[in-house]
Amino acid sequence: MNLVLDQDIVSLTDFARRTREHTAELKKHGRPRVLTHNGKAAAVVLSVAAYEELAHDAEERRADMELKSILEAYAKGKRGTPGPLAFQQIRQRAAKRRSTK
Repeated sequence: MNLVLDQDIVSLTDFARRTREHTAELKKHGRPRVLTHNGKAAAVVLSVAAYEELAHDAEERRADMELKSILEAYAKGKRGTPGPLAFQQIRQRAAKRRSTK
């Protein structure tokens, strides 16, 4: 998502006046719009597709970091909780939550 400075930075007023044109361009190019208020950046607007791509990339990064952490712990000898015990703990927590409702 690279910005084209002369096209992708617009005033909030201009965006409000020409919302349809701006949203069509967001959809067409996939680049974000930086909206300014009194000459200062105030908000960023993305197309739905660009947002979904960004959210997907963030989730992939989070999953990669979690997996890396797990692998590092495993390499240090931390083997985690055995499956049967883990499922027993999950069932106990679920039963406790049901009984408190």
